[in-house]
Amino acid sequence: MSPRPGRLLHHQWIREGLNRQERMAGNHVYVFAKAQPSPVSFLSEIRSAVEKGGKTISTMQVKMFHRNQDKTLGNVIRASLPYIKNDIPIWVVFRALGVTSDRDILEHICYDMQDSQMVEMLKPCIDEGFVIQERIHALDFIGSRGTTTGLNKEKRLRYAQEILQKEMLPHISMAEGSETKKAFFFGYMIHRLLLAALERRELDDRDHFGKKRLDLAGPLLASLFRMLFRKLTKDVYRYLQKCVESNREFQLRLAVKANTITNGLKYSLATGNWGDQKKSMSAKAGGPKC
Repeated sequence: MSPRPGRLLHHQWIREGLNRQERMAGNHVYVFAKAQPSPVSFLSEIRSAVEKGGKTISTMQVKMFHRNQDKTLGNVIRASLPYIKNDIPIWVVFRALGVTSDRDILEHICYDMQDSQMVEMLKPCIDEGFVIQERIHALDFIGSRGTTTGLNKEKRLRYAQEILQKEMLPHISMAEGSETKKAFFFGYMIHRLLLAALERRELDDRDHFGKKRLDLAGPLLASLFRMLFRKLTKDVYRYLQKCVESNREFQLRLAVKANTITNGLKYSLATGNWGDQKKSMSAKAGGPKC
C-alpha cells in the first residue's frame, strides 16, 4: 500500500527543514572589511561558544568607524556587546573590566609600545574614553544602554556586571574574577583589527572551507529546544513576578504558554530557518535578570 499523500508531504518538509546548516567556526576571531556606504571600515568578530552546558552562542564584534563618522575626529573603535543596544567605546569596556589607566589599556592592545603607527590609530579612542575614568562609571555607562530599561543605578551596575561575566566571551570564562583574562582577549581582538587596518595581515575569507562547520539534525534540534525551553521558563518567571507584585493567585495554565515549544519547532522544521528565529527569540527573551 502506498503512503498517503499528506503523510508523504509531511515527511518531505521535515527532511527539507532538517538540512544541515553551515556556519563559521566558533571561538575564532575573524576580521573583515566593510564596503561603503557602511559607517564601519573594519570589523573584528567572534562567535563565542561554551563547550559544556546549555548556553547559546554569544556573538561579539569590535568595529572601526570611518573618520568623521558620528562627528568624531578619527577612526574610533567601539565594541558591540550582547544585550547592549549601543556600541560601546573600547576604552569604556576596558575600564569596566578593571583596566583603568591609558597605558595599561594600550599594553593590552599594542604589545609593543614602540609601534607608533598602532598607538597613533588608538588616539581617537583615548579621547573618546577620557570622560569615563572609573570602573563604576564605566559599568553604569554600559548598564544604562541595556535592553532592560528603567533600572536604578544599583541594578544598572549589576546588569553590566552580569553582561561582562556571563555574556561577553563566555568561552573564556563565566566565573567571577575572569575580567583580566577577558581584557587580554578583548585586546587581542582589537590588535587583530588594527593589523588588518594597517595592512600588516590579510583579511579573513568567509568562504574558506577550513573555517566552516556543519550542524546536523541532532545539534540543531537540541539547540532549538534548549532556547525555546529557556524562553518558556522566562515567561513563567515574568508571570509569577507579576502575580507577586499585584497580589494575584498564580495559575499554572496561564503561566505556561503551551505553544511556545511546539510552534518554535514547527517553524524551523517547516522553513529550515534556524538562525533568524534563534536571534529573534533571544531578543524577545531579553538579557540577564536584574
